[in-house]
Amino acid sequence: MKTTKSFAGNLCLSLFILIATCACSNTPKTTKEAESTTETTKEEGTIFFDITLNEALEKARLENKYVLINFHSTYCAPCKKMKKEVFPTPECGEYINKKFIPIMVDGEDEGYGTELAKQHKIFIYPSYLILSPNRSLVGEIIGAELDVNKFLDMLKTTVLQFEK
Repeated sequence: MKTTKSFAGNLCLSLFILIATCACSNTPKTTKEAESTTETTKEEGTIFFDITLNEALEKARLENKYVLINFHSTYCAPCKKMKKEVFPTPECGEYINKKFIPIMVDGEDEGYGTELAKQHKIFIYPSYLILSPNRSLVGEIIGAELDVNKFLDMLKTTVLQFEK
């Protein structure tokens, strides 16, 4: 019986440490950090601009492109897989960099990103919102698609339906 209590105690302690570690790694950004997006992928892949939505819309207007908002969260495993496996590919970079001004927004940063996610009714991560330069909704893609070609097909189909 003593072994069971010890094992249960160690298990509880291990779970507590794991949860505490995860919670500490998800610290919110400051308001200034939240106003701009975070990372860019490798050069041959998708280049995410470190700018606000309003700046992205202006840049899209000047370059005759759409805005692609990648709503993600720091704890989202599928978001991390998309960032690591899909966006860095040359195929993804070639299409997205040509057609969009892509930005990343942490939808749970307790600041700018959270407000933007609420404004656009984003509740699932990852979510991809496509906007025209005049802020009209072109379409959205909810969830991760780890097959690069399928993800690109979804983007292309969304844009083509809007352009018809």
